[in-house]
Amino acid sequence: MERGYVATSVDDIVGRVQVARGTFYLYFPDKRALLAALVDGFFERISLAIRSIDLSPQAAPPLVQLRDNLERLCDLALGEPKLMKILLYDVPGLDAELDAKLRQFYAALRIYLEESLEEGQRIGLVRSGDRALMVALGIGALKEIFLTAASDTNAPRTATEITDEILRFFSSGLLARAEPE
Repeated sequence: MERGYVATSVDDIVGRVQVARGTFYLYFPDKRALLAALVDGFFERISLAIRSIDLSPQAAPPLVQLRDNLERLCDLALGEPKLMKILLYDVPGLDAELDAKLRQFYAALRIYLEESLEEGQRIGLVRSGDRALMVALGIGALKEIFLTAASDTNAPRTATEITDEILRFFSSGLLARAEPE
């Protein structure tokens, strides 16, 4: 994670984690398999961080639950900045299998988010509009926010600060006026 995928050899990995080369090969046939395991584990942690909004009367308000989801994602991204960089920069285009894994993850995420937005629109929490476009904007923005936050060593932000700003943007948008003159 320190050097990036391409610049790192198996020797670098075993030296860093202080295991014998043979031990590495007991678990992984090559560094590509290790990368796939890291990607799978990170995707699993992302999936576990996102919880469905509970609309039952005893549940916390939907906005509180949304905030909690966003903060968990921010914590994850800030907690593993090097893995986040590898996932967003090194993995895409590396090989067909990893590209398929990325497409599958993002396709499932898009479906989940579109369904969530549909429910949000139904209950009046989300404005009407093109859900597919909203999801694309949201995923793209979050990827950039997480990557920037994870690599910003001069003025690091906390997960709470990032979450608060995302929610301000969600609720107010970008423009100062509701409609252009």
